[in-house]
Amino acid sequence: MGRLFSAQTARATLAAILFCVACPLFTTPGDLAWGETPEERQRQKEEVSQGIKTYRINIRRLQEGIQKQQEQITQTRQQERNLLAELQNIDIRLNEQLQKLDVLEARMQAQQELITVKDRELERARGEKQAVQEHLMKRIQAYYKMGNIGFINVTFSTQTLPELLRFHDSFQTLIRYDRDVIATYRHTIGEMEQAIDTMELEKALLQEFIAQNETERRKLGELRQEKEVLLTRIRTQQKLHQQAIEEMEQARSSLTSSLQVLERKEDLLDQSFARSKGKIPPPVQGGIITRFGEQTTNRLGITSVSNGLAIEAPTGTMVRAVHEGTVEFSGYLRGYGNTVIVNHGQQYYSITSRVDRILVEKGKKVDERTDIAVMGDTATLFNEGLYFEIRHGATLLDPLDWLDAGQLTAIQ
Repeated sequence: MGRLFSAQTARATLAAILFCVACPLFTTPGDLAWGETPEERQRQKEEVSQGIKTYRINIRRLQEGIQKQQEQITQTRQQERNLLAELQNIDIRLNEQLQKLDVLEARMQAQQELITVKDRELERARGEKQAVQEHLMKRIQAYYKMGNIGFINVTFSTQTLPELLRFHDSFQTLIRYDRDVIATYRHTIGEMEQAIDTMELEKALLQEFIAQNETERRKLGELRQEKEVLLTRIRTQQKLHQQAIEEMEQARSSLTSSLQVLERKEDLLDQSFARSKGKIPPPVQGGIITRFGEQTTNRLGITSVSNGLAIEAPTGTMVRAVHEGTVEFSGYLRGYGNTVIVNHGQQYYSITSRVDRILVEKGKKVDERTDIAVMGDTATLFNEGLYFEIRHGATLLDPLDWLDAGQLTAIQ
């Protein structure tokens, strides 16, 4: 469990992320004033860009944390299933032990009852043996008192000799019978004592089996208790992981909402060109030669309708970008001559052409202070003035609606 991504670690990560969220870097768009200068707009863009980057990093960290917590839940659920299976097996074994114990105890009880019965029979047999022995002793004493059948006894006896012989034979038969009975009793008592010893031995073995069974059952009970404690711990850990996921989900939702706000701010900052309508400085200062939509004829006698402005500027004049953006095209463009196209975001483009020399390459970041080209005589050989267009996507726009007309002098 120590190697796993714990819920406590997740909470520490979450706390660190939430602390970062509280940092001044995460200024909400509503707290930011719109910059009117390129420096202010650039600063705001950098600030918002950094905020978006940090939010995305933290959201990714939260997502990784959530994934790890989910993996932990999957592992704890597998551990829970394994423990439940082990507990089920332990319960089965405990039940088998209880059944075995019941059988052994029943056998023990039956054995004890049989020993008790045998003890009573043995006691009775011993009593009967003792009675026969006493009876035999009396007969033997009587026999010896009577003595052997000799001359004197025959002479002085009132009974005849045949009668005396019959009595003697009968008496001897009784004695032998009594002796046989005693011998039988002795044999029976010996067998009963041997049976009792055997039952006592079996009883001792049964007691040993019962003790072993009790020991095993106690160990199984302790093992089951340990498994239950571990199961409780795993379920608690699983709840903590789930709680960590819920907290991370809430934090991710909050971060995502803040990220969306910053992205909207970034989107609004990208719309600075649109918000600067009517205040955009012209690429050069000078007089307007041709207006948007005006029909014009060049030095070759070709007549066309102007899609932009033609601004008069002397040779050597530096041409600047009218707003921040990225150079989308830099080079010769058929029908335009040397041309620089700047992408100002949100599909707004400025097109500056009829320049003698281009100073920027494709991909360069520019703003109102960036020199992008130089005016020259060669560029205006067939058409007069610097040519300038503004487009939104494929839609042509009137540049005079966007430029600061106060910076265009000698308007014709």
